[in-house]
Amino acid sequence: MKVIVYLLGFSCIAMCSFLILYTRESVNALKKLFDSYELRYLSIIPAVTGLLFLVSASATGYPWVFRIIAVIAFAEAVLAIVNPNKIYSRMLDWYFGNLSDQTQRLFGIIGIIFGTVILTWLQ
Repeated sequence: MKVIVYLLGFSCIAMCSFLILYTRESVNALKKLFDSYELRYLSIIPAVTGLLFLVSASATGYPWVFRIIAVIAFAEAVLAIVNPNKIYSRMLDWYFGNLSDQTQRLFGIIGIIFGTVILTWLQ
């Protein structure tokens, strides 16, 4: 289980570091990904992430936080599949169209802090 926590923490740090260093390139790559595939296929990503958080919760000092994150990830996967009133699509349009580079970098900094916190909660 600790290996999964390391995987989650380091992958979060790596992706968010890439978002900070190469902001426009990473946003364009994500936009291309969302344009290439349907949302119901891409909803597998938060579902698997939620499953990893749920499975690895017992290896951390605060398992309830990991379980809450897992529930949020599962809810995002369901929202992406159902997509009522195109709300998920509108959220993606807002994310890719209206956010500045500084806001994207802020999300990257928050993600690096989150990844570091994940790694410090190991027992």
